[in-house]
Amino acid sequence: MPLLDPGSPSGSSTSSKRSAYYVIERADSEDSRRLVDIEFQAFENERANQQLSFRDYTKAEHFERSVKLYTTAINSYPNIGSPLKRPQPYSRVSFLKVTDTETSYVVSFAKTEFKQYTLQELQSPADLGHEHEPWMNRDWFALNERLRREYVGLAKHCYLGMLATQPCYQHNGAGTMLLDVILAEADESGLEVYLEGTDTAKPLYEKHGFVAVNEVRFDPAEYGVCVIGRERQTVLVRGALGKNGVRKGVRSWEVAVAQAELGVQKARLLASS
Repeated sequence: MPLLDPGSPSGSSTSSKRSAYYVIERADSEDSRRLVDIEFQAFENERANQQLSFRDYTKAEHFERSVKLYTTAINSYPNIGSPLKRPQPYSRVSFLKVTDTETSYVVSFAKTEFKQYTLQELQSPADLGHEHEPWMNRDWFALNERLRREYVGLAKHCYLGMLATQPCYQHNGAGTMLLDVILAEADESGLEVYLEGTDTAKPLYEKHGFVAVNEVRFDPAEYGVCVIGRERQTVLVRGALGKNGVRKGVRSWEVAVAQAELGVQKARLLASS
């Protein structure tokens, strides 16, 4: 049986919803189960991603795993304030939610990380934190982490880790509202935004100035799982807004990786001197 929130609204009563009924708020740990519920519903038809990212809504252990991770993440960070005012190194996770004021339902949410890797983090295993998980999942998470490290290096950046809307509320502006707020915060801080997007979400991001720079490809068949298909996502980047009000161009993968490697080399020299 699906492990979806029994209080989740059905699509029949929400087809005429407009963003005028929506408000954006900071999510707290009490929202964790609802956020996971939305995420699992949004990925219900993504068979490979369900298994790779532990989002199978028919498996209680997947659901509870995500609830625990979200609760921990929300409680571990202040979730407020400007990341640039925090001491170095900094890493701040922000959870935002969209609530339908007519029904009080949370209908969409986003998880964003404002991050600057330390040299030590870049040198650590890419599968850190996933050591006790099955090799397929471990390698999947490591692949995404490795690609992100390669592109951003030691640069401060904004990572949009999740943007999900409950299916019966999609195409009514909730996701766009969240994205606008997140991008405004990134622009205010002069940060590049990095994400991995599915084919379904890619057009929304491209409308907001994101540019495809790479692809994430993963074949579960190499691990003996042959019935869920391959997973493919697009790495999308939005250039930072300069202090002069002009947006910087999106760097190609090759240019960004070369710059990141150079930055790491310089940091190593300084650390050893």
